[in-house]
Amino acid sequence: MRGMGISLALLLLTGCAPQEEERKEVETQAEKTEAVSYEMTPVTRGTVAQPLTLKCEYSQTQQVDVYFDIDKELITEVYVEPGDTVRAGDLLAEVDVEEMEARVRELTHQIEMNQLKVSQLEERRNFELEQADILYTYTRMEEADEKALKEQKDSIEETYGEQISDLQDELYLEGARTIWYQERIDKGRLYAPMSGVLSFVKSDLVNTYTDREVRVCSIYDDSTFLFHSENLEAAPYLDTNQVYTIVCGLGNMMREYPVRPVMKDGWREHIYFELVDAQLEFPNITTGTVTLYVQEKENVLCVDADAVHTSGEQYYVYRLDENQVRYMQFVELGLWGEDLVEVVSGLSEGDYVILR
Repeated sequence: MRGMGISLALLLLTGCAPQEEERKEVETQAEKTEAVSYEMTPVTRGTVAQPLTLKCEYSQTQQVDVYFDIDKELITEVYVEPGDTVRAGDLLAEVDVEEMEARVRELTHQIEMNQLKVSQLEERRNFELEQADILYTYTRMEEADEKALKEQKDSIEETYGEQISDLQDELYLEGARTIWYQERIDKGRLYAPMSGVLSFVKSDLVNTYTDREVRVCSIYDDSTFLFHSENLEAAPYLDTNQVYTIVCGLGNMMREYPVRPVMKDGWREHIYFELVDAQLEFPNITTGTVTLYVQEKENVLCVDADAVHTSGEQYYVYRLDENQVRYMQFVELGLWGEDLVEVVSGLSEGDYVILR
């Protein structure tokens, strides 16, 4: 009996061990094959807007530097001195424009004369064409008559057409010269871009020549409240008739204020924004940011920018294959937006990529 008990115990032990080992193996395998959880995002069509963010500094004093926008013209008059008060549009200085104005008057007269000549030639041409038609009005036209009439009218058109064309060429050149001279005159007169006090006027300007890089004077107005940015790259995208938003502060202290670009003619070193019908809530605010959207594409293939990775000059995303295994997919990208980026190739609408 004792031997049977030992045998039974051994039998039980040998019978149970493989089951326990198999159970452990299954549990281990389950741990190994458990799927990794990924957050996915779709590839869709949408609007991608490229932002340009301007860092701005706040100042209670508005000042603008004034320059001639013309080179190598003789300065003949300077009408202001440091400390003078001026209003926007006041004439500050000018170059010798008398000769240019005389040339504009001469060209204007010549244009009027040539326009009159064109009008007279057109009237004579039309009259001769009508007369040619009248000759055949009261008789039945044979084939030879029709041919003769056509040749006569073609000759009239050619004769007057050449004269009119020559005059129109002259008019074009005279008009271009007039515009050129008028632009030189306009740029040769320096006007105050804003009202204020002159803090600086370059000395000994009279009888010197203009230079776009040389500051002529500076005007300040301490009654204004401005933000300014050194990012002149944004200048072509700003509209002085449009209101933008400046964001100041962080977290609970973050505030938004409406601002409008001002003094665009004086944007040589800074871009200026003034507050629009608003007062700063906190007196210690000194900086802010204005975000513009300089380029936009609608209905383009796009993906969340957070899903895009880079390796050198190449971009890629992560996708899952049919076995839910992650792999890299290289992509060609276009316009970058704040949240979305345009996909040029490498993905299709409806694909999913790994976000995190």
